[in-house]
Amino acid sequence: MSDPGAKLFDDALSPERVFVTRLNGKEAVLNALIDALWQSGEVQDLEAFRSAVFMRESLMSTGIGLGVGVPHARLSSVRRMVMAVAVNETPLDDYESIDGYPVRFVALVAGRTDQQSNYVRLLATLSRLVKDETRRQSLLDAGNPESVYTLLRAGL
Repeated sequence: MSDPGAKLFDDALSPERVFVTRLNGKEAVLNALIDALWQSGEVQDLEAFRSAVFMRESLMSTGIGLGVGVPHARLSSVRRMVMAVAVNETPLDDYESIDGYPVRFVALVAGRTDQQSNYVRLLATLSRLVKDETRRQSLLDAGNPESVYTLLRAGL
């Protein structure tokens, strides 16, 4: 893996933080992913992290288009960059997106405040992976967390 963004992505995501969900609404998905990152042990202050994620969303939705949401927050209470992913079986109609397309794929990224360049690299890698139409559709159709994880890693 010679691409630094790919290495960051691979280090940040583990199979136990990939989900196929059937939740109603953006808030439910975000809370599930926030809890997953907290349970990883890398996010040390759950409520500060939850507050930062929802504050970021209140400023501007992280729906980047093509059915993808990439909520993110950087806090000093995060030990290392970490990510959790959910593919929701139905569209999250209340998750605003820049293209108006309903969000189904959500990747939550947490980083430390001093990780700006690595944070940007990781987000760029994630964006590249989900912008590929074939891969994105395969992710949405995967049906189980193991397949989602495998498809994401195959794109690195």
